[in-house]
Amino acid sequence: ATHGGFIVRRARATQSRASMLQAPHFRGSGAHGRVSLQGEARLQSSATSLLCRGRRLHARPACAASPHGTAVHQRRVARAHATSGGAAAEPPSTAAPKAQGAAKVAEDPDSEAKSLRYSKEMQAKMGTQDTYQHELGLNYNRVIEDVIVGSCLQEAEDVDHLLEQEGVKLIFCLQEDSDMAYFNLDIKPIEARCKELGVRHVRFRVHDFDPFDLRKKLPDAVAALAGAHAATGGTAYVHCTAGMGRAPATAVAYMSWARGMQVDEAYTTVTSIRRCSPKIDAIRSAAADVLMGMGPVPVCIAVYRHSGCQRIQVAGLDVGWGNPLDMEWCPRLGRWQLQREMLLGQYQYKLIMDGVWTYSADHPTMSDGFNTNNLLEVDADVGPAAREQLRRILTPGAELTGEEKAAMRARVGVA
Repeated sequence: ATHGGFIVRRARATQSRASMLQAPHFRGSGAHGRVSLQGEARLQSSATSLLCRGRRLHARPACAASPHGTAVHQRRVARAHATSGGAAAEPPSTAAPKAQGAAKVAEDPDSEAKSLRYSKEMQAKMGTQDTYQHELGLNYNRVIEDVIVGSCLQEAEDVDHLLEQEGVKLIFCLQEDSDMAYFNLDIKPIEARCKELGVRHVRFRVHDFDPFDLRKKLPDAVAALAGAHAATGGTAYVHCTAGMGRAPATAVAYMSWARGMQVDEAYTTVTSIRRCSPKIDAIRSAAADVLMGMGPVPVCIAVYRHSGCQRIQVAGLDVGWGNPLDMEWCPRLGRWQLQREMLLGQYQYKLIMDGVWTYSADHPTMSDGFNTNNLLEVDADVGPAAREQLRRILTPGAELTGEEKAAMRARVGVA
């Protein structure tokens, strides 16, 4: 099999599930006053949206709350005041707006450009049309009663907000140090503030834009989240950088493996509330890895028709779209080939032939949004019963058996 590509999936419309549906809650606006599509959409009817010199400030009127007690919070009025050269508009709120302690990242003149580059990389590597605007500050959605999925915390004050407004007792961070360095984030003040307020802060590092790393680490991530959440109670805030990939995927797996929700139902619940693109195939494959208990098997992808290319790479597979693997020329067989060991499952991939992304018509293909990718199915030399079990686990809409559910609960430490 050979070929992969950008997986394009439009974010689900958020008009269903009226009792839970909400636009992302933004804790303040960023330095450039730009509002994301999510921020423009469907604010709670009880909240007032103000404009101050092109800057949208979300204010919380008295007693205004979401169906789960979530309210929109605004801050950084001082910066709006300084930008306008005059008095900032006062929101109709029962609480005084925070005028100090603006996020350092909002002062970064390159913040908007970094967000644009990050969004383009996310779209290319993850096949999504989602965008992330870091300069807008913290944004999140409550996906179930005691779990919130959102973007990264940017300053210590974000901890106060999540505790006071959302009852967050656990912050579960999936970012790597390099993710934080990109946006000039300093996690130490955040961790220190968590300790002061009695909010537990847990880090579990997963590579960004890497579905295979997510697949490998997901069972341990869910186990860490389940254990910490059981110990703290209250609401868990699960975040990566943008809150669009790793965090919602972890939440979906947690809702399925620890809470017993069917995985497609959990996926629909999260994506109908928050605009995001969790990799459900990685979640299914991670469950299969646990339940089948099988290691990697050798595979070979070969390309015979190559039009005299000097270099062919394979993108996708188990390394992600941003980490292509070089194929080797085999003169004896007259072909380019890639040999490696891979875990069981289905993998999308594309060929990069002398720098040009394409797919091979000689290998199985599949449509994913607007893209045609090659598809590699990796299975093992097992009996028909095991093969059928693997097929069922990886099939969309499939329900785990009672025994399989018990095994997943045991794997993530839930009685």
